[in-house]
Formats: sequence, structure tokens, C-alpha cells
Amino acid sequence: MLVLLAVTAYFAHYLVLDGMELSAFWSQSGYSLLGMYAVGAVGSLFALVLIMLTNWAMPKNLGFVFLGIMTIKVIAGYIYIRKGLGVFENDFIEYNFLVVFFLFLFFDVFIAFQALNQEDSTVEKK
Repeated sequence: MLVLLAVTAYFAHYLVLDGMELSAFWSQSGYSLLGMYAVGAVGSLFALVLIMLTNWAMPKNLGFVFLGIMTIKVIAGYIYIRKGLGVFENDFIEYNFLVVFFLFLFFDVFIAFQALNQEDSTVEKK
């Protein structure tokens, strides 16, 4: 599901930028759209694994662990993008990063929501 989301969103994002003739800004920035999606996908994969492990080991603490994971993702995102902040007058890097960041954030929230609302599938013995 993560791979499908990332690939579909990447190509849609690429087509929008190409249609608006903004793709030339990437060569001046030191960043790439593929790089931003790779960072987002790796972060979400990391979050997915930790959410599933937490749901298995200590499901009552899943909300707190999710908040911690998201805090780490925000800090990692800032560390990744900080050199590109303020480079362009039109905030090209900032807007593209926000699109990618929120896309993967919505995915993480969806996964955490699914994990929190998962019914226990074990059969109780009487």
C-alpha cells in the first residue's frame, strides 16, 4: 500500500510540476523530487514497522508511541530540508516538501488509526 501510494503520488506530482514548467528549479536546488519521496517513504516505512511492533507488544501505549514517531519524523524532515529553506523567492522547495511530508503523514495517521481500531482476532476459550 505504501509503495502504491508513493509511486502514484510521485508521478502525479511530477506531471503537475512538468505541466506548470517548474521542473527546471530542481537543478538549481540541490534536491530532487525523487529524493524527497524516498525520504518520506523510508520514514513512513520506519513508522509502519514501529507502529505494528508497538501494537503487538504494548497496544495501550500506541498513541504515545505514534506521537513520538511523528516527532522524530518532523525533526528528521527539518534536518533533511533545512539547507533548502529560503533558497528560492517563490518557496519552491518548501511547498514541494510540504506536499510530500503531508502525504506521508496522512498515510502514517491512517496506519495508526487502523492499528488502534483493530479488533482482537483471538478466540476466547470458555
